[in-house]
Amino acid sequence: MKKWTLLKLFGLFLFGNTVALAQTLVLNPQHNRFLMNEPGQKPRLDLIIRSFTDTEKRNLGPLIVMDTLNKPTVRLLRTGTHQVRLGRMAEQAFLVIRDPDELPQGYFFKVDNQMVGAAELSPQVVSYQVGKELCLAGPSLPFGKAEVTISLCESTGKTMSELRITFVYPKPELVYVSIQPEVDFRVSDTTEFRKFLPFFIRNKPTYSSGSAVPDRLCMGEQGLFFGFKKVYYDGKVQDSRVYYRAAVRDPWRGTSKEKTPFIELAQNMENWNWLTDGSHELQFSYTREHPNVGTYPFTVNHHWYSSLGYHTYLTLMTLRLVTLSLFRIPWLAALLLCLILYFWFKSRLRKTKDVARKTNLELQSIQAQLNPHFVFNALGSLQGLINTQDLDRANTYLSGFSKLLRSTLYQSSKELVPLSVEMETIENYLKLEQLRFGFVYERVVDPRLQNLDPEVPTLLIQPVIENAIKHGISGMRNQGRLRIDFAVGGSDLVITIQDNGKGYDTASVAPGKGLALTHERIKLLNKRGYRMNMQTDSTGTRVTFTLKNWL
Repeated sequence: MKKWTLLKLFGLFLFGNTVALAQTLVLNPQHNRFLMNEPGQKPRLDLIIRSFTDTEKRNLGPLIVMDTLNKPTVRLLRTGTHQVRLGRMAEQAFLVIRDPDELPQGYFFKVDNQMVGAAELSPQVVSYQVGKELCLAGPSLPFGKAEVTISLCESTGKTMSELRITFVYPKPELVYVSIQPEVDFRVSDTTEFRKFLPFFIRNKPTYSSGSAVPDRLCMGEQGLFFGFKKVYYDGKVQDSRVYYRAAVRDPWRGTSKEKTPFIELAQNMENWNWLTDGSHELQFSYTREHPNVGTYPFTVNHHWYSSLGYHTYLTLMTLRLVTLSLFRIPWLAALLLCLILYFWFKSRLRKTKDVARKTNLELQSIQAQLNPHFVFNALGSLQGLINTQDLDRANTYLSGFSKLLRSTLYQSSKELVPLSVEMETIENYLKLEQLRFGFVYERVVDPRLQNLDPEVPTLLIQPVIENAIKHGISGMRNQGRLRIDFAVGGSDLVITIQDNGKGYDTASVAPGKGLALTHERIKLLNKRGYRMNMQTDSTGTRVTFTLKNWL
């Protein structure tokens, strides 16, 4: 009994700041009170509020950030649930469970829907005693969050009591602006800061108070450090973090967590991205949600950055340094030359690949236009046979056309096909057109090509043969003559299409869409590195393809 009395008196003497040996903190009722303080016998969450003493207000006020104005308020939302507004840097608050004797087995806490087991609670204090009432300690309250929901739950997850707490934070208070980080500073005397700063920033700063924080400042290339007062919460000076940004478009960043947090604004690409010349504003807050933001105005003037003389001087000095280095260190010159050549060839190769890719896409586009053009004309021939009631020939034509269509669709996905395959496709096409128009054709192949069988662009000459039939000999019936020669001219492959039709003026626009697409296709193939041309003689009855250096 005497031991308990002495322990209680010892706790009262220290005004609730000493942990008893039994892990029960005895609090002085004169300075501590329950916030909800609702009568009841069921276990429920409550807050014990410890008021500032006059000594704390008098001695700590100028040295730290503390809030003596915001008083905690509470509002009942529904049975067992309270909405609390609490100054996080004001009167000290302890989260407790009142009437814990009726707590069920396996109870637990949830903080923002995250389960908190008993093992995660602070081991220093397991209970508080105010007067004769003993309460179990709950989780510690977070610093830096704007809102938190704390729930007391049964083992089944059912909520017994809940507090929805909105924290109120004051604005962080600047105590100095410097070009060097200062951790161990004296708030009571910042004279040295005021003497030191003007030597490193543009224009003489002005001060409206006795602190080491200018009303505003103008700086150029120097980095800046902004130091803040220490903060007071949970009954003592604690580590804290300040969130900040140097421009409205920048994301919010956080300082390291320490008793005297400071912000570094260094002029580099990783921090504030070379703020443009003009007026800016540093914004800072204790929370990520930024409900209470402090501001500090400053001006950026890169006087050297926009100076023509400075750039000229910098260029000359750079050239001088490079020249001396190259003459004195030959291997460095060789290395630099190799790097220049490497990046030059890499750039040329990238441009060549881009041109080839573009040309290939254009070539595919032209080839895609040829296929439906060919099919459309073939269907026109089939329609002509049907219209003349020549059903037997129409059926024969349709059978041959289906075979030809399969072959054409298979080849159309390829840029080059063997000459024998291309000639077989042309032969099938000529038989179909001969069935309709009755002309006579002849195909002459150089014997040397049968052994070589070179690859040729697929369906390259088909539009020309189609044009010769349609515009040259279609109306001549068995008087029409068509000759196709595949010849060897040295290392060239020469293909000639000749008909005895009326021809056309080569100076005018070529008839039909097929010839125009063929001309365009030859241009694109030549861009890809091939060498070929297409010539039409003056009578318009002969077209010659020359595939240079093809064999």
